[in-house]
Amino acid sequence: MIDTIDRELLRLLDLTAAKNSLINDAAKHILLAPGKRIRPLLTLLTAEMLGGSKEPALTAGCALEMMHTYSLIHDDLPCMDDDDLRRGLPTLHRLYDEATAILVGDFLLTYSFEVLSDHTRCSEVQRAALVTVLARAGGASGLVGGQLLDLDSKKRKVDVTLMHCYKTASLFKAALTMGAIVANAPKALIESLATLGQEIGLLFQLVDDIDDQDHPDGEEKAHLLANEKMQSIKLMLKALEYDTQAVEKLVHRIYTPYAKV
Repeated sequence: MIDTIDRELLRLLDLTAAKNSLINDAAKHILLAPGKRIRPLLTLLTAEMLGGSKEPALTAGCALEMMHTYSLIHDDLPCMDDDDLRRGLPTLHRLYDEATAILVGDFLLTYSFEVLSDHTRCSEVQRAALVTVLARAGGASGLVGGQLLDLDSKKRKVDVTLMHCYKTASLFKAALTMGAIVANAPKALIESLATLGQEIGLLFQLVDDIDDQDHPDGEEKAHLLANEKMQSIKLMLKALEYDTQAVEKLVHRIYTPYAKV
């Protein structure tokens, strides 16, 4: 399924960036770098769980992956985290320069909305709902707000859980929500899946903290919280009246190896 996602990402890139080799090459370098594609996978698996079509869920998930990748490009910049590597490859500002990295990140951010509005095989109502979900995931109560809290945490004490809800869990919340929208799920179910997505995102962050050994309350506390979060997610999955086996399997992939994705 990861290969399917990568082929769709490549197809979507070539629709718009083929005439600009720099944008195309730089975007491919980071967007198609080795990864487990957890967020688009969650969108796909949620839609399939609810009986939705694969094609629109795939495209919607790829739009989400584009927004995620834009955030990684900007997070890696010298004014943010100043990282040299991303997914085992040089970061864009190291491979090219800061200006190119910023603009390629901007391209992926804006193109993610174009993908949802122009290339997703959904009704107009669904497209509008998908765009709204993605915009909220990336805004003040999502990626941007979370990154600002993260930067501020270096100067003063901040609400770490809120920071993780914004910076990490917002895209997981969006992943399940978008899958449910594509599948024409009722409002109450969409809201339940959004909550589940946030919990999965917080679990992902705890696993990341364990892997980096930088949880503010220590590794032992992080393991305890991750165990508690996993049990809570299992109960939430069990409460759904659908076959959740594939989603649960993916959550276990996040939880078990304590490895970055």
